[in-house]
Amino acid sequence: MKTWTREGYEVVEVDFDHDLHQFEVVQDGETLFTITPADLENQAQIITDLDSGEDVNGWDDGNGNTIYVEKK
Repeated sequence: MKTWTREGYEVVEVDFDHDLHQFEVVQDGETLFTITPADLENQAQIITDLDSGEDVNGWDDGNGNTIYVEKK
């Protein structure tokens, strides 16, 4: 599992359903959002985007909610 650090928050990869993982958006020790990919292809795209430095603001969490993390 991997953790990506962004300005003011982290994205933490966690076990979910066998090979499918979730991504928790954590700020000050509190999970604000959990990104649930639809499938392994979507999961791979999320990892690629995070590895390239993308910010999660504006992303869909997989449950119809738009992610917005306020910088503190």
